[in-house]
Amino acid sequence: MRTWLRTDGWLAGAAGGAVAVPFAILFHELGHFGAYVAFGFPDPVLRFSSASWAGSREFATLFRAGDVAAAAALAAPWKVAVASAAGPLMSYVTAIACVLAVRRFGPGPLSFLLGLGLSAPGHGVGPLLVLGMNLFGGGFTGSQDEAWVASIAGIPSSLAVLPGVACLLLAPWFLVTAIPRGRRVRIVVPVAGGIVLGLCMWILWLGPLLLP
Repeated sequence: MRTWLRTDGWLAGAAGGAVAVPFAILFHELGHFGAYVAFGFPDPVLRFSSASWAGSREFATLFRAGDVAAAAALAAPWKVAVASAAGPLMSYVTAIACVLAVRRFGPGPLSFLLGLGLSAPGHGVGPLLVLGMNLFGGGFTGSQDEAWVASIAGIPSSLAVLPGVACLLLAPWFLVTAIPRGRRVRIVVPVAGGIVLGLCMWILWLGPLLLP
């Protein structure tokens, strides 16, 4: 059993990465959900890969159409902005906490801390796409979290997504460099493989089974 739990065990690392993915996703969505509950939004719902409230779609439609008064009748825009930012903030905090823990204590049992630290910044893929579309495309017009916050707050979305992009690029670097050179491949590769497996299992099977 102790051999299986070793930090540099391939099977243990893959298991740790797979288990870490749902935690990273749920921590992010719980940030949104917790804000909805705290602000008293009607009928908040936590799903396996999202969180919403009863009037969220109508609010977005009205706000994008420029009918801010009608949207505000459903919910205060600043509260929607804070709730939208709460998910990314949870991802940032999770990534930072894992970086500090791995650099201080190591990858953790089953390399779970390493897997969580590598999974949480995955939210930054969205901000990176927003930044890329703003720079090289026609501009981002979707509902990505930080871009939505920027739309409500009236600030450039490219500025709002920078923390997510920084987290996506820097957190893995700090995590990997915390591991001695001679052990990086043996520790990081199985965890990365486990993350891919865990993401597929969570999205395609386990997540819908456990949450709506």
